[in-house]
Amino acid sequence: MIHSVRANHSGFREVGFTSGVNLILADRSKAAGDKDTTNALGKSTLIDIIDFCLGSNAAPGKGLRVEALQGWAFTLKLDVAGQAVAVTRATDTPGVVAIEGVTKGWGWQPSPNQDGALTLDIKRWRAVLAWAMFGLSESATERGYRPSVRSLLSYFNRNKSAAYNTPFKYFDNQKTWDVQIHNAFLLGLDWEKAATWQQLKDQKNAFDALKQAIKTGAIDGELASLGELEAERLRLLTQLEREQAELSSFRVLPQYREIEVQANALTADIHRLVNANIADKRRLERYREVVTQEGSPTDDRLELLYQEAGVALPGLVVKTLADAREFNEKIVVNRREFIAGEVAALEASIEERNTVIATLTLRRGEYLSVLAGQGALDELTQLQVLHAATRLKVDDLTNRIDQLRQMTSRVDTIKVETVELKRATERDYQERRDLWSQALSLFSDFSEHLYKTPGRLVIDIDDTGYRFDVEIAGSPSEGISKMKIFCYDLMLVSFARQRGLGIDFLVHDSTIFDGVDPRQRAHALELASAMAQKYGFQYICTLNTDMIPTNDFTAGFDFESLVRLRLTDTNPSGSLLGFRY
Repeated sequence: MIHSVRANHSGFREVGFTSGVNLILADRSKAAGDKDTTNALGKSTLIDIIDFCLGSNAAPGKGLRVEALQGWAFTLKLDVAGQAVAVTRATDTPGVVAIEGVTKGWGWQPSPNQDGALTLDIKRWRAVLAWAMFGLSESATERGYRPSVRSLLSYFNRNKSAAYNTPFKYFDNQKTWDVQIHNAFLLGLDWEKAATWQQLKDQKNAFDALKQAIKTGAIDGELASLGELEAERLRLLTQLEREQAELSSFRVLPQYREIEVQANALTADIHRLVNANIADKRRLERYREVVTQEGSPTDDRLELLYQEAGVALPGLVVKTLADAREFNEKIVVNRREFIAGEVAALEASIEERNTVIATLTLRRGEYLSVLAGQGALDELTQLQVLHAATRLKVDDLTNRIDQLRQMTSRVDTIKVETVELKRATERDYQERRDLWSQALSLFSDFSEHLYKTPGRLVIDIDDTGYRFDVEIAGSPSEGISKMKIFCYDLMLVSFARQRGLGIDFLVHDSTIFDGVDPRQRAHALELASAMAQKYGFQYICTLNTDMIPTNDFTAGFDFESLVRLRLTDTNPSGSLLGFRY
């Protein structure tokens, strides 16, 4: 049970609690103006303080760890393992809590700090709460898919608006495994089955991701199947054999580069001689064409030329026609003798070059014969490098194929294990019927107390694990949706007390009654009072006074006796902290 909440600042409105129903009211005073509000008086802050002292996460700049609350420390007095202790947690040093009271029997004992106060680090404080309230023996540092005291406490102290959207979650993005494990634990089901389910899901997801990575990473581009990977390996093996054959027949010639240079030089010389022959052959063709086509001028032509010369050059001394004919014949003879000499010289040069070309070609052939089937050392090294790279590709691809085969086999095994797990969970579900049926009966009774028709708490088992639902007639309305959560939470704390768990309080913000019909509000508060007395727990709820269904309470229900603190909007001193921020 929670006994009280206080702080280290005098302006704080200390509040004490008793067993049964405890109400914190936010009053709208008569003197308040139309711009005053009851929304910033500290109702939700009180719930945050309780959660803070129960070891909630405390990120800088959020919740109580804001600049306005620097230097503040809050103290929660509550029962832990049957003994009243006071736990103090400061906003400036949220990693530790100070403990006052009897701690005998705790698995983690507080130790004195430099000021002499007995302290526990926050992890060990959570471990103490896990043991005392839920019987969990986990160590303070243990991790994995298992019930967490912080998650479990979130169902008994819903301190965020998102916690009032569905009975089975305390925040919107809560993981499926988190929902399954913690609700299974609270409903008396085998939470370890839910944990195993998630482990199988993780393995399958990991294998699927790795399988895809292996496919796309085996070679350039994507391979869609194991068969394609095998085909690629076969191609590489063929390439590997071909490269091995080339290496086996390769011979290293030490003078390879020198001979290669000489062969290349011979080739250049041959090309130069061949080009020279081509040029000379073209000149021969031109000379032969001139000899064939050129003839002596005729007498008529000479006479015509002579007459034209005489007319063109009057007064000049000209030779006779016979002299001209003799002179022309000498020119033709001389020209033909010159061309004949040039032709003979070109033919001789061409023949000489042909002889040299034949000699050089023979010598180059001898060099190439030496190089055939042999190579330089650097060529051998390059072949070996390429061969080693191909072998690495083959080995890597073989490993990937083996991994893919193993993973495919493991995925099939996971499918079988999932089916077997579902069967085992269904058997366990039937074996635990006497236990979880109590939770279902409590929910049905509580919902029937609020509405004419009893609601149903549904527990199903499908291929993904436990699946939970609640049904109350008219549930699409906001008010009835909130009452689903109220009935579920009231069932959880009542069922926990029936099972002998140490958790003995339930805390709700005024959000739980948003949109709820005044008659159901009255029934809910009366039901909480009756069940708290019957099962020995404490119900704490914050409300605005305009939400109190005064006219709908049963005669004799003393509502005023349940009020532990009234917050007012008259001035800042009427708020929980004594100031507003």
